Amino acid sequence: MTLPTIHSNGTSAKDLIAGYDAIDDALHELMEAWGKVEFNARDYYVKGPQEWPQAVDERQQQSGNIRSLCDYIQGIRKHLYDHTR
Repeated sequence: MTLPTIHSNGTSAKDLIAGYDAIDDALHELMEAWGKVEFNARDYYVKGPQEWPQAVDERQQQSGNIRSLCDYIQGIRKHLYDHTR
């Protein structure tokens, strides 16, 4: 992971932290909304028996993408907080 360096000619630590904290907040809202979406085989079966397993695979893939982005943002936030103490 390539991490930002806080220095006198760069973006302030305050601004970097505020930006990544805002992303973290938005991701938590996204995860909550993602978990509340009704996801049920009854919405897929009319297209054929292959549709539900495919939908499950796609949803798992996207869930992994969200987790990956959360991990990335958390890594940057940890770095920023560790270097501003």
